[in-house]
Amino acid sequence: MWWVWLLYVICLVITVFASNKLAEYIDALDKKTKISGAFLGGILLAGVTSLPELITSITAAIMKEPEMTLGNILGSNLFDIAIIGVLMLVFVRRCLDKKVSKSNVITCIFTLFVAILILICSVFDLKLVIPYINVNILTPIILILYVIALWFSQKTEDDEIPAENIEDKKQENQNSSDESSSAVPEKSVVNKAETLPVKQIVVRFVAFAIVLIGISVGMTYLVENIATTYNLGRGLAGALFLGVATSLPEIISSFTLVRLGNFDSAFGNIVGSCLFNFGVIAIADIVYTTGTVFLTDLQSIILSACLVVACLILLIFALIRRSKLKIKNSLKIQIPSGVLITACYITFLILSTTIL
Repeated sequence: MWWVWLLYVICLVITVFASNKLAEYIDALDKKTKISGAFLGGILLAGVTSLPELITSITAAIMKEPEMTLGNILGSNLFDIAIIGVLMLVFVRRCLDKKVSKSNVITCIFTLFVAILILICSVFDLKLVIPYINVNILTPIILILYVIALWFSQKTEDDEIPAENIEDKKQENQNSSDESSSAVPEKSVVNKAETLPVKQIVVRFVAFAIVLIGISVGMTYLVENIATTYNLGRGLAGALFLGVATSLPEIISSFTLVRLGNFDSAFGNIVGSCLFNFGVIAIADIVYTTGTVFLTDLQSIILSACLVVACLILLIFALIRRSKLKIKNSLKIQIPSGVLITACYITFLILSTTIL
């Protein structure tokens, strides 16, 4: 079975490379166009980097593996939010003076609502299947919340954009690069994609997005093979191997964006991906015709959902408190929040390998 692990590692390497390129192209579009960073990170990049979750979850549903579908999404979201905690710690000074758009905060709040609904359904064994169409009642609710979240985010973003123009964005990005150059070598903050024309940037962005789709399909079959060979639970295998693997695009692209001084797009990428991922569960529930993917009384699913809710509450609290404090004082909020969010994922790893 060594060849399965080899293919798994190769898929991870390709995913890392493609994700890094996607982030560079998003950063270049942010600097060369009038499109806001919140839209580019929270909707465009989030949608593309969530393609692995979409493809793998639908593939798992077709393979009649609902545990892997739900475990993949919850594990991916938990891992994604943990990355925000790590970013807040690793790039503490660079993230400290960066503002997060209100539209991204709204997305985060809607994501929390959906996570709470899934947790309630799992804990209280609510098998609310709609007759005749054979989907859980949470499926239309999640899709409606997703549309409302996009509408609110776009409305908030439109209210913020008029004060901004492309020259302001260029100046802001230049200032960010100047501020970070003393702590990071100049070479690490140079984005070569900025030298390309906008049309070529878009074409390359689409090409790497297609690469991610192909890798995602193969990844699902590899993880299913690993779970069968080592007798792992489908929910656990989905959360650990598939969830982490499909979260790599968000991780790499977000690290790249923060390194380039674009924290708002990085944050929007992650929280936008989390909300998109919950929408993927709804789509997978429609595809899974033999039942519903919203499983109940499953320890690994309940644990993942609980920790996702806890992380989102911590994140929202940190954002709200940070926005009301001066930069110096907000450090007291950012560091503890980053530590607690990261600790939630470590707790999941420990409990999933010892108790579940």
